[in-house]
Amino acid sequence: MAIVDRDHVGYARSAIESLLGQTYPLLDVHLMLSGPLPPDLRGLIEGVAVRSDRVILHISAERRPLGVNLNALLQDTLGRYDLYARMDSDDESLPDRIGKQVGFLERHPEIDVVGGAVVDIDERGRELKRVAYPLTHDEIVRFFRKRTPVAHPTVMFRPTFFEKAGLYPARPLEDGLYWMRAIASGCRFANLPDTLVRLRRSDEMLRRRSGLRTNWEELKIRLTIDRTLGFGPAADAYGLAMFALQLTPLWLKRILYDRLR
Repeated sequence: MAIVDRDHVGYARSAIESLLGQTYPLLDVHLMLSGPLPPDLRGLIEGVAVRSDRVILHISAERRPLGVNLNALLQDTLGRYDLYARMDSDDESLPDRIGKQVGFLERHPEIDVVGGAVVDIDERGRELKRVAYPLTHDEIVRFFRKRTPVAHPTVMFRPTFFEKAGLYPARPLEDGLYWMRAIASGCRFANLPDTLVRLRRSDEMLRRRSGLRTNWEELKIRLTIDRTLGFGPAADAYGLAMFALQLTPLWLKRILYDRLR
């Protein structure tokens, strides 16, 4: 997990506690503190690290993109663990998330990465909508013609994933490109039908995904994915439609985001 200055103290506390409260006991929590943090947020993180020897802090003096932070964490830890899980600092993992994913990977040695379903929650933690994803590798690749087929904050990787796909692209909006590269490199994907993470949805999140420049970058990524994986004109047309929808006002974006997820 990466922590940056804009992260909400209460959300970060809930995220970390949800990991420390997992039913699966063999779990370390690695946190990258990226750039200067407000005193209350830094105090929370340092306090948690003092109370639990399972929380390991990594420090970057400069605030960096998520992909760069995740790569630094991987470079510090690859070779030390059999499995690696992702988590965002404003979400909450359900108590049995890690145990379910570990069990699945033990039963399916051919799978390199597994995600799962999510429940969208609002700023107060109220549940809004359950979002499921395709389960098998072939279904995931077909779904990728339209939308991201794996919820990034839910995934658990084997080290074989990084051996095949390499590290994260060192740029914003990294997950679509990463899944593209991984599929092209022969990584095998799966999703569990179970809900694994409570995914926080806020107006701030929608604002970060707004704006012509951001949406133009997302469109270029979508077209790159379509070309690389041979998805064809229909996938391009869907990407162009999503580009237009992303430029709508915030109130309409809330409705469309709910309908299209």
